[in-house]
Amino acid sequence: MITLTGTLRQSGAVTIKERPLHKLWVEHTMPRDNGTPDLKIEEFFVEPSMAANLPKDGSQINLAVRPYPSGRDVRYQVTGILSASKAA
Repeated sequence: MITLTGTLRQSGAVTIKERPLHKLWVEHTMPRDNGTPDLKIEEFFVEPSMAANLPKDGSQINLAVRPYPSGRDVRYQVTGILSASKAA
């Protein structure tokens, strides 16, 4: 398990093949071998039950992710939301 820490930029409910899901866009940095890290925005799909504890857009979020290869890139699948303090 890898912990991905980033900023929740946007989230919303979607339906894919008649299955309700919640879509998250998380901004994070990806380290490089040399130089400054790359800024990336990842798109995740989670179950609606996991999305109940999401913070407001623009807040910090920690996700448990599982990496998998996608061509030359590495993509991530969310296995859990570790910490998301719900803002009032």
